[in-house]
Amino acid sequence: MADLTIYTQPTCGYCAELKDYLKKNNISYDEKDITKDRSAWDDLVNKYKVRATPLIVRGEKTIVGFNPDEIQKMLGEQAAEAR
Repeated sequence: MADLTIYTQPTCGYCAELKDYLKKNNISYDEKDITKDRSAWDDLVNKYKVRATPLIVRGEKTIVGFNPDEIQKMLGEQAAEAR
């Protein structure tokens, strides 16, 4: 199971930075390209109330944009909850 789900699009520079960061830090993710997957776009807009990428999702928590500190915080909270 992936650590995160990320919503991306090919023309998004921050999406590319996010994917590079996740790969370099061995953080697994499922990617949903909103330009190829209509249901991903629908989730982005209707479920998460966001119209920007990247969107990072873990459980009920979300982060809009690429913010390494927030990603580590999100992953750290999940590890603490598992204890």
